[in-house]
Amino acid sequence: MLRSIFETETLEQLNEVIQAAPVMDELRELLIAEYHRLFHYANIKQWNELVRVCEALAITGWGTSLTPVEAVAEKWISGSFYTELRTRTFKQIEGSCKGWSKRQDSFVIHEGSDNTDYGIAAFASQRNLLPKNPLRLVRSGNYQLSAKPFINSLSELRSALDEHMRQQLYGDSFSYIGISCFFSHHDDAERTLQYEYFHEQNDVPAGFEQGYYIKPKFAVGKLASRKGELKLEVTRHFTRAEGELSLQEQQQLFKADLLVIVDLLEEKLRKKKLSYRVDLLREDLIDILEKWTTRGNAT
Repeated sequence: MLRSIFETETLEQLNEVIQAAPVMDELRELLIAEYHRLFHYANIKQWNELVRVCEALAITGWGTSLTPVEAVAEKWISGSFYTELRTRTFKQIEGSCKGWSKRQDSFVIHEGSDNTDYGIAAFASQRNLLPKNPLRLVRSGNYQLSAKPFINSLSELRSALDEHMRQQLYGDSFSYIGISCFFSHHDDAERTLQYEYFHEQNDVPAGFEQGYYIKPKFAVGKLASRKGELKLEVTRHFTRAEGELSLQEQQQLFKADLLVIVDLLEEKLRKKKLSYRVDLLREDLIDILEKWTTRGNAT
């Protein structure tokens, strides 16, 4: 049975093989045993088999003994590949992440024990991914010092969204909004990196000599597919004045921002005639934001 699973090429074929299993519980236990065997993968052949096992378990169900994970192969900024197992909340499973180097026609693990060239030129990466939080917050590396409490609060919000959004209820026609928060940093220790964002040219004070950029409050991209996932990219540019607000004011401001972004998503999906429960997404978001801002006020 396992050989048939490893020999499939498409998810449709994989699903057909799994549905043909006489006893699903027995197949699940077999797959779980194989998952444990391959967890400490030592070469690209074993990694690709581990991916197929995780894809199969996503179909059979993971049972009660294991936390569901997805097996992904991606690239670092340097261009080198890495592979890892991660949960639906984007937490990396300890001991699962490994970097790779090119070796002839294949790849080997950095400082690994198996340097065999298996002739496998491509990494497998899971195709039937776990449902995950559709509101994914990231931020720029630089920010003004006064925004530090808000930066910390954003990290707390991202964790709450990852943990408590009920993405399995919204539908599968849309994957996520990538929300990038870019901050002014006029007080950066490196003078060449000191600049501010303004939303309009008229907002720039007369005689202003420091570096600055005119950027819209929201830079909204188009709905676009990446690796089979439909996504929307939005960048929120924070001015120096916004970064100098109190934490409570910043939280309320960003709360309103997120609801505007959800409205933008709803309109774009409506125009594409895509069925997605934005109403449930908004309901969950409002509940999480209420708890987030309440915690902020308590501190």
